Amino acid sequence: MLLDVKDVSLSLKREGKYSKILDQVSFHVNNGETVGIVGESGCGKSMTALSLMRLLPDKAKLDGEIRLEDELISSYSNRKMQKIRGNQASMIFQDPLTSLNPLHTVGKQIEESLLLHTSLSKQERRKRVIKLLNDVGLPRADELIDEYPHQLSGGMRQRIMIAMAMACEPKLLICDEPTTALDVTVQAQILELMNELKERTRMGIIMITHDLGVVAEVCDRVIVMYAGKVVETAPVEELFENPKHPYTKGLMQSIPKLGIRKQMLGSIAGTVPSPENMPAGCRFADRCSQAMDVCKTNVPQMTQVKKNHKTACWLYENKGVKKDAAAGSEQPKTAFYL
Repeated sequence: MLLDVKDVSLSLKREGKYSKILDQVSFHVNNGETVGIVGESGCGKSMTALSLMRLLPDKAKLDGEIRLEDELISSYSNRKMQKIRGNQASMIFQDPLTSLNPLHTVGKQIEESLLLHTSLSKQERRKRVIKLLNDVGLPRADELIDEYPHQLSGGMRQRIMIAMAMACEPKLLICDEPTTALDVTVQAQILELMNELKERTRMGIIMITHDLGVVAEVCDRVIVMYAGKVVETAPVEELFENPKHPYTKGLMQSIPKLGIRKQMLGSIAGTVPSPENMPAGCRFADRCSQAMDVCKTNVPQMTQVKKNHKTACWLYENKGVKKDAAAGSEQPKTAFYL
């Protein structure tokens, strides 16, 4: 196992009070595996990534265990974490334009991690940067190395970010919405590139996205998050064919399907609750048509409903699979529509 995340909770200070952003998040990533984390905006996907990299505000409270190759990195000091970031674990951020420094050439920015984590000479570092630019499919790498971010297109800047993340050949790559704002052609190229890098290096990838099409394209396993908690996890094909949690079913109904004509796609009524106003029981209960009394008072625990498939829903507690079948359909009938 490459990464093991166990009962990780995160609280941030807001107006003098701590609000819990993540609540006992647990999952793992194996070598050579791509794990997708999906959910609506505000469900905790990006905060999970920042927690793994320990890129948090000074007053943040992080509980639980994060192990990278059996090293308990959640207990590391910031100085010790600096040796991990960019070396054993790297991250690609959402917006490459704001993530890149406009005052430095792209070559200098890629070279920085090599300077920090390797003993390569200046000439060797330049050769390595040019090779990285070629590896991510950028043309005229020997010229591009001396150019600035504003001189590049969005797709080229995203490839620069991937080159930066791959400079020291990390074991774990965290991608936070890596194809946001890119056109579909460039998006396909970026996803193909990441698959090639994974096959070649056997690194583990965490793919954070709200785009279920991206998940279907590159992921082996999927984690569904809602309001700071994991509500379902399953292999990608199993999740798409047989989603269990009502929230996951709602997400699936929002996907257009070939050969099926609908006047409007499905949607999930309501909004994600704020960290300051979390419900006492299931956090999805107020938006779920299948909610029972127990859902509004007690928090459901992760229950195995099939091999490698777990969900946190009272419909599946104890003999819950029979209850779901008794509901008459794998899909909620009235909850998700416009």
